[in-house]
Order: sequence, then structure tokens, then C-alpha cells
Amino acid sequence: MRGLAAAIGSAVLLTYGWMIAQQGPAVASGADNSGYMNLARLFLAGKIRDELRVPEGFSAGQLRPWLFTPLGFQPDAAGKSLVPVYPPGLPLQQAVWAWFLGSVEKGAAAVNVFCGVLFLWLCYRLARLLALSRTAAGIAALILAVNPVSLRFFTWNMSDGPAATWAVAAVYFALRAQKKPSFAALGGFFFALGVATRPTNALLLPAIVYALWRRPKAQKAFVLGAAPLLAAFFWYNHVQYGAFWRTGYGSMAREFKLRYFLPTVRHYGLWLARFFSPLVLLPFLSHLLALRRRETRHLLLALWWVPFFGFYAFYKYTNDTWWYLRFVLPAFPALVLAGVAAFPELSRYVKERLRLRRVFVLPTLFVLLALGANLFWLNKLRVLALTKDEAIYREGVQWVCRETPEKSLLFASQLSGAFYFYSSRAIVRHDLITSRELSEVFGQSDLLGLPAFMALLNDEAQTFVRRNPGLVEPSGNFGRVYLFRVRQGAAEAVGKTVSSPPSRRPSVVPDAKKP
Repeated sequence: MRGLAAAIGSAVLLTYGWMIAQQGPAVASGADNSGYMNLARLFLAGKIRDELRVPEGFSAGQLRPWLFTPLGFQPDAAGKSLVPVYPPGLPLQQAVWAWFLGSVEKGAAAVNVFCGVLFLWLCYRLARLLALSRTAAGIAALILAVNPVSLRFFTWNMSDGPAATWAVAAVYFALRAQKKPSFAALGGFFFALGVATRPTNALLLPAIVYALWRRPKAQKAFVLGAAPLLAAFFWYNHVQYGAFWRTGYGSMAREFKLRYFLPTVRHYGLWLARFFSPLVLLPFLSHLLALRRRETRHLLLALWWVPFFGFYAFYKYTNDTWWYLRFVLPAFPALVLAGVAAFPELSRYVKERLRLRRVFVLPTLFVLLALGANLFWLNKLRVLALTKDEAIYREGVQWVCRETPEKSLLFASQLSGAFYFYSSRAIVRHDLITSRELSEVFGQSDLLGLPAFMALLNDEAQTFVRRNPGLVEPSGNFGRVYLFRVRQGAAEAVGKTVSSPPSRRPSVVPDAKKP
């Protein structure tokens, strides 16, 4: 029987890995995706900063360095090089895999496959460690596998999926250390890797402390396991941003407000009910009752999920859309395991109070509804199709490079990170430039005889053309990527037509919305 269960489990893991791998090579698309992959490219070259590419005929000090800075970077204090915005954990993992596989795109895709399969296996093993039956552990892992949020971020080049994997690994080995203290060193390593991948994985610390409470040998092993990688992470922050506690995100305090709490809690309730059916309330209430009795495993799981959900309840962007639940993805396993672990208590209550004999009906109904709801939303939200839509960034950049002369002035914003990854072209950020600066740039390009083009995604194109009529003329499009040529005499027309953006310091991650 065990052999059959092992065979089924292996088949599920292989199928899940194959499904993730079918998404193909990762793509350096928006701010996050290109930011991670550009840093992985730098790591492979033995560097931690990139050169500031300046268009031919221009000098670095002539204009603000921000105008030549792609998404995912910020200029250094001297304005001569580019400092990556994103934490180094995920790019480091991508670079290691890329060293073996030959390209950053393949390396980034391999990280997704490896972390996705490991996430599933660790969730099952952790459930067994928490005294759940094989059936209950398999159900918990399966629910997490088909959840739209988890599957979305194991098929997309983002840090949220790997961060969730390392969170589960840290808790799993911390619990293993209760019987064999040396396992805590592995827990410490994976905790540090999670923090280096996404700094808010430090919210896992209360659960780790509880798991290792009154176990001094395990605590020492955990610290020794975490120290080297955390030291390297803090050194990286000090070199890049001037202090070990700083990150490339800058100060995010203004993004956290008390008024975001209630809308975010409603957002949590709405999407958790959609993903797991309204019956999710029953095992959750049973989980709360177990907390009142101070049951050990339920206390551990609560100390895991509450800090994440509580912290991000005050964050401005958490309730923007369903996939911003990615912020709390590292806590999803705790929530699901708490619900599944509450089934026995729920069954006893139904049997004693309602005097129903077939108490297994309720847990079975919950499981079927939860799996059905997840699969329904997986299809409705087009989760598996979303990643394939990203290929337009790579193909669009390659098309623009073919359609425009090497010696030309190229404006971009959403495509800027992709231009840095897939080409050697310099870019000018049209979304950050003021009217005065734009007039100066156009005037300089006319003197140099450089034709000017704007490479825009469809949403950008519609907005830019509407706000700046007559400044550009269509030159063609490749899917959602539109190429416009700047008209002759644009330097004189700028002041009359261009709606100038604010000249304040821009956000380092304008479309990432991620602390």
C-alpha cells in the first residue's frame, strides 16, 4: 500500500513539474521580471551593478540619470551606474541554474519548476509531521497545487513562489529539529534564503521561535545555519544601498495605512471564499476553537499565517486585485493545513451535537468544493495563459531592434527592462521626462541626425497618443508592441502638445507595488 501511495505521489509531483515546465523559458518582462533576470545576468558576469547606457551623442551628466534608467534599477549617487532594486535571493538562484543550463531564461524557468515541485512535496511532508493522515496531507497539498495564486507564481518569473517554498522548508526543518537538533541548521539556511528572496519572509520568525522554544541546541544550530547567508545579504544591502537594513525598495512606510485594513480584510474574505468555497469558514472556526485550547500544532500554524495576513492588511496595494494575494502566499500553506487539521474536531462536533452518523460527508464536501472552486477560478482567470502572454516582451524588443536603425534614439518605459536584457540598446524613459527635457533631447537628436522612436505597449500607446497629439506617427506594431516615429520639428512642438510628468524622484518600482 505504501508503495502504491509513493508511486501516486511521484506521479503527481512529476505531472506538476511538467505542467510548470510547459510555460517555457522565463521572460524578462515588466519591472519585477526583468529586474530579477537582469540581476541574474549581472551575477553571471561577476558584477552587482550595471552600466548606465546613454544614447550616442549624449553624456551621462547632460540630463538626469533617471531618464536613462530602465525598470528594476535606480541610478547610483554619482549617476554613472545602475543599482538593482530587487533583493538578490531569487536572481542568485536563477544564476546558479543558468550556469548549468546555459541561459538566464532557462535558469529562471528551472527555478520555478524546482521550487514548485519542492513546495508541493514539503507541504505534504509538513502535514505528516503535524500528525495529519496521508489522505489529509495529500488533500492539503493538492488544494495548494491547484490554487490560482500559487500556480500563477510558480509559472511566472517572480519571487513569491520561491519565497513560499523556502518558508515551508524553514518551518519543516524547524519541526524536524525537535527530535534531531541538527535539522535546525537547514531550517536556518532556508529561512535566510527566504529573507534574501523576499525580506518580508522575516515574518515567519514567530513560528520558528515557537517551534524551537526551549530547545537551546536546535536554536544554536538554526542561528549557525542562517548566519552566513544573512551576513552576505546584509553585506549586499550595505554595498548597494548604504546600510545593511536598507533594501532597493526605499522607504515603504507611506504605503501602509490604518484605513487599508478593512478593505483588505474584505478582499481576503472574498477571494478565500471564492478559492475554497464558503465552507472554508467551518474548518477555520474549528481552527480558532483549537487555538483557544492551545493545541500545539494550531498555535504554530496561527503564528505562521497571522503575521503575514496582518502585516499586509495595512498595505495599500494588497486589495487591488486577486493576484496581489501573492504577498501572503508564503502563509497559504499554514492556512490550508490549519483548515485540514481542523477536520477531526469538526467531525466530532457534528457527530456529538447534530447526531449525524456519516460525519465524513462534511469534510468530503469541503474538499470537493475547494478543489472545484480552485479549478473553476484557475480557468476563469486564465492563469496558465497569462505567462505565455509575456513572450511579447522578448519578441517585441527583438522586432523593434530590427525595425529601427542602430543609431537612433529609443524611448521606452514598460519595455525598458526588456531592452536591457535582450539588447544592448540605450533607452530614454518617456514616462519620466519633462517638457523642457524632451525639447532638449529632440533638439540634440536633430543636430546629431538621430531618428527618434517610441516603443510602447498598447496601453501606453493609447495614453501617450491621446495626451500628446501630433507628436508621433505610427510606424507599425508587433502584437501589443507599437512603434511610433517622432515627427520632424518635434522639438518646437513639444511645449504646445506634451503633457509633462512631474519631475520629482520617481518610484524605483513603478509597476511592481511590492515591498
